[in-house]
Amino acid sequence: MKILSTFLIFFVFQNFLFAQTNRVDYINPLNKTFHITFNGGVTYPLVDFTTSKFGFYSQSGLEYFFSSYSAGIFGIKLTGGYGQLSGKSKTGLMIGDSPASLSTEFNTKFLDGKFGLVYALDLGGFIPYFWGGGNSVFWFQPKDINGSIVYAKQRDIVISYFGELGFKIMLADGLSLNFAGSYNASGTDELDGYVSMKKDIYFGGTIGISIIFGGVKDSDNDGVADDFDLCPNTPSGITVDELGCPIKIVLDDDEDGISNEFDKCPNTPRNVIIDKNGCPIDSDGDFIPDYLDKCPNTAKDTPVNSDGCPLDSDADGVADNIDVCPNTPSGVLVDEKGCPKDTDGDGVADYLDKCLNTPAGDKVDEFGCTIVIKEEPKEIILQGMTTFESSKATLIESAKIELSKIAKVMLENPQTKWRIEGHTDSQGSARFNKKLSKDRAIAVMNYLVGLGISSERLTAAGMGEDYPIADNSTEEGKQQNRRVVITRIN
Repeated sequence: MKILSTFLIFFVFQNFLFAQTNRVDYINPLNKTFHITFNGGVTYPLVDFTTSKFGFYSQSGLEYFFSSYSAGIFGIKLTGGYGQLSGKSKTGLMIGDSPASLSTEFNTKFLDGKFGLVYALDLGGFIPYFWGGGNSVFWFQPKDINGSIVYAKQRDIVISYFGELGFKIMLADGLSLNFAGSYNASGTDELDGYVSMKKDIYFGGTIGISIIFGGVKDSDNDGVADDFDLCPNTPSGITVDELGCPIKIVLDDDEDGISNEFDKCPNTPRNVIIDKNGCPIDSDGDFIPDYLDKCPNTAKDTPVNSDGCPLDSDADGVADNIDVCPNTPSGVLVDEKGCPKDTDGDGVADYLDKCLNTPAGDKVDEFGCTIVIKEEPKEIILQGMTTFESSKATLIESAKIELSKIAKVMLENPQTKWRIEGHTDSQGSARFNKKLSKDRAIAVMNYLVGLGISSERLTAAGMGEDYPIADNSTEEGKQQNRRVVITRIN
């Protein structure tokens, strides 16, 4: 009992040395928590046999800690354990009910139950504790050297006492790793099967875990439990009083609302918007504070200059990170991609284009000017598969481009007249091919009229399959026969 008293006095003394005063702005991590424990370890008996051996021991239990707002906290704990005690003696001892029964060894399996008061001390995640109270070995079964049972069962249930010294290491929220050593007075002298005037005792050493439930909440993490917090939504990092409300700032040299103690940017200019650390806001994260940033919405990871604006190496007004043409000459107008403008879309940039309004589709030279056909054609043949949709009289886009060029020739020579003939291959009926060829010739004529050519200068005729220019038995020949022929007739 002197040892247990010494342990208890030590723990209370530790509380006075290391714990804070009883304040609601400190929350013990064990406050109002339930612990389900699972431990395993060894036993070592001190009995009538002269030599003791280590045995196994397993234990599970439940403990609850009361409310405390200091480093020291009390709780209660109940456990049940199953273990083994064994030892030997060179001189045989008389064990069991028979006076003639001598044995040099004993081996006892037992069940015990413990209930008592726990005192723990929070040292920042490392929590030493003392647990003491009543102990009962309520079942045991000693065996002699031959393995014979000495007693069928325990004769009496005797309540005695125990003391345990250990510590918890908090691994995570809701989980701790436990180490402990215990002194256990059994209350009986029959654990080893030998009866004398000295009660049997045993020591234990265990390691295990506790699964932790419950606890006191502190929603705003200001160190004041919600039950006592009069300002439950205090921003992070703000110093609060014992009621959880911000303490009036005493020293704030740059007058930004953050005390010098917590201000990571103590020389912020007046009236600058700051973050929780007292530093100027940098909304786009480019390391240029907003009050100096001339481009406050720069995209993430974009290189910037001292003004916080994206770098523009060729000074064309398009930032390098989106500039497709980063080496544009100075003074050249560019599009949204940073490339020199090409107004007429002829592939020659405006600053090099000597013919800025070239019609769409014209072939141009390196100066952007249309390459003029010196000889006007007498006959123009348009292939069917590259002029119309299959088996239809609908012009495709590439054909319209070619017809635009032909219309330009016709407009430059207003005195000329032209005959448009549609031809097909021999696939399908002759009647269908006749109609299809005429429809195609009319489609070409109508498109040329739409481009400004007088209909009086044009005639259209469908020739069907009657005038092949190649062998219709081959695919290549059919391709040549599917055509529109535009012929100058004066």
